[in-house]
Amino acid sequence: MFVFFMVVLLVVAAIAANIVYAIYPKIPLAFYQIGAGLVLSLLPTFGHFQLEPEIFLLVIIAPLMFNDGQSTDYHVLKKNIRSTLSLAVVLALVTIIGGGLLSHAMWPAIPLALAFGLAAIVTPTDAVAVSSITTGIDMPEHVLGALENESLFNDASGIVALDLALTAFSTGHFSLGQGIEHFLIVFLGGILVGIILGGAIVLLRLYFQRRGLDAIAVILPFNLLTPFIVYLAAEHLGVSGILAVVATGIIHGIQQRRLRLTSTQTQVVTTTTWEVLTNLLNGFVFVLLGEAMPSVWANLSHSDSKHLPLLVMIAVGLYLLMGILRFVWCQLNLVDLKSKETRLKDGLILSLSGVHGTITLAMAFSLPLTLNGHAFPFRTALIFVAGIVILLSLLVPTLILPLLLPKKQEAFTQEEFNDQLVRMVNFAITQLKQTEADSTALNPVIEVLSSQKNELRSTADSKQVHKLLQLAENAEHAAIFELIDAGDVEAQIGWQYDRMQLMQVQFAFLNPFARLTLWFRLVAFRLFPHQAKKRYHKQLSQTIAAKKKAKQQLMQELTTRRPDGQLALPATTPQRQQLIQTDQASNRPTNHRHNLDHQQRREVRHTLTRQQRREVRRQFQSSTVKSQYWSNIAKLEQTGFNTVTAFLDSIETDDNQQEVNVIRHYYTVRHNRFNQSTTTAELENELFIMAFQFEYTYVQTAGKQEQLSPELIGELHKKISMDQLVYMQSTN
Repeated sequence: MFVFFMVVLLVVAAIAANIVYAIYPKIPLAFYQIGAGLVLSLLPTFGHFQLEPEIFLLVIIAPLMFNDGQSTDYHVLKKNIRSTLSLAVVLALVTIIGGGLLSHAMWPAIPLALAFGLAAIVTPTDAVAVSSITTGIDMPEHVLGALENESLFNDASGIVALDLALTAFSTGHFSLGQGIEHFLIVFLGGILVGIILGGAIVLLRLYFQRRGLDAIAVILPFNLLTPFIVYLAAEHLGVSGILAVVATGIIHGIQQRRLRLTSTQTQVVTTTTWEVLTNLLNGFVFVLLGEAMPSVWANLSHSDSKHLPLLVMIAVGLYLLMGILRFVWCQLNLVDLKSKETRLKDGLILSLSGVHGTITLAMAFSLPLTLNGHAFPFRTALIFVAGIVILLSLLVPTLILPLLLPKKQEAFTQEEFNDQLVRMVNFAITQLKQTEADSTALNPVIEVLSSQKNELRSTADSKQVHKLLQLAENAEHAAIFELIDAGDVEAQIGWQYDRMQLMQVQFAFLNPFARLTLWFRLVAFRLFPHQAKKRYHKQLSQTIAAKKKAKQQLMQELTTRRPDGQLALPATTPQRQQLIQTDQASNRPTNHRHNLDHQQRREVRHTLTRQQRREVRRQFQSSTVKSQYWSNIAKLEQTGFNTVTAFLDSIETDDNQQEVNVIRHYYTVRHNRFNQSTTTAELENELFIMAFQFEYTYVQTAGKQEQLSPELIGELHKKISMDQLVYMQSTN
């Protein structure tokens, strides 16, 4: 449980570093992760935290190398195999030999075998770390490609060399011939085992696919377990597990490219999962570096404090030696970078870009804790030197490469993409509105489409939301009373529905404390009806007076005066016109007539006996009366929804889109509760498909008219495709 808790804290620290980097990306992510580890080191529980060395090799290095392998372009690797092997094998061995001799010469106390082991640890490069420090810099593609291909195999070279060095140190015997033979067997044997196991696993996946078993729940766990299975099998056979994992990853990458359009959902989910996992593992290691450095420094201060300056000098010497060897390797044309004119500059960039990161630190921590029952000698010193080399390899190119390379010129800015995205969505919404589709299905589609552009803006203004909500309430209120005045619904049902929808609106938009207060008032109304009714009638009278005043103001806005001074109401329905004429002839307001009818019904109701009231309730429970009641409610709700939708469409602008969408979302959800039908769902699907097609049409048209860059067009197409894929997944 303790180890699990520590690992969780390390993962949380890595996530926190990613958050800070997203806010301020000018500093490379690795430095944030190291800083998060330094913060964790302040906790007492991390004072003596250690992970078993085997866990690093199996849990961290194996999945990272597998993902690097399956992300590698096999054709590019095959084309540049000579340069790759020259950097990853020959240069790595030369660096290990030179670095071991230099370390032993600078510190004779360290055994020669461990000196070679230290050089093997700091030799592997990390392409991911290179990418993190070159963000915003225009890195030459041929140099970056050489670094990525090199990092695939020099990790294995370093690990095999480290294994030979540790074996020589533990046994005290080393033969050059036997060492070369062992190296070739482990190196080539690892590749062969990886190819065989990778091919077998791919064939098994194809069998699953033919049998219809290529579901995510089967393929994804199977894919995640692959590097662990291959690594353990190769190590059991006595060959390089890392190279076996790399070879298996390359086989998987080739197969994935052949199946680009098959099992699309599985491939998308698998790729995304591996991206998250590798980013987390890389961050985990750098956080662990930051966490371990204070304790390593403290241990050295207590035991070998006089050797601290010497260890720093050894780290600097190893870093300079590796940089010089890489530069000379390029100048001797032992690595083909396809650029004779810029060979000097490319060699300097290649030497500076030999960044050491995850693999180096993982190999350092993989050193045994004990040897023959005693603490492994010089383990802390070796880890300290490796940590200094990593920091130097991160810091030096971060400072120098921006002076040698220009800033990366993006094909389009984020502002341009956001602007085109908003215009694309607006175009699709406008086209959908012109189809005159049913608002019940159209509103949810517009709401989802609008969410794409609302993500680019700040949150909605609550004051403006409540202002628009009041206007929407007034519009629905007027529509309800229009139905009552026209006699299309019974007045009692209309008033009841009006009060119900007003209470729903208030409850939906109140803050949590106000909701709780309203809920207690409703409970009190149930428990103490007589006292609550007195307060209710008092508040109701005030509310009715306020509504009458608001309605008068609204009617004044909606009407004009004739030359004789009488109000001329706009024509609506024939029933309303007839009702208005009747009211004018009798010189009696329509609402007063309905109020009188309501008063008469109340008086009649109070004259009924209890048995008669029970009979009235029983009749109301009959299917006919209930059907009429809900028919009136449905008519009121549909009319109110259509009125509010038309009102929101009429007042919507670019400045108040977020606030309007908040109101539209509430009324859409409320309307969907009344109307759940398969026909509406099918119409929504059709509208979504039309919307995606309208977005594609906009990109095609805008690309020609506005001369958009191919990169921007491709990013917009990618956005539409991903939205379409997510929508199709959610509907299945």
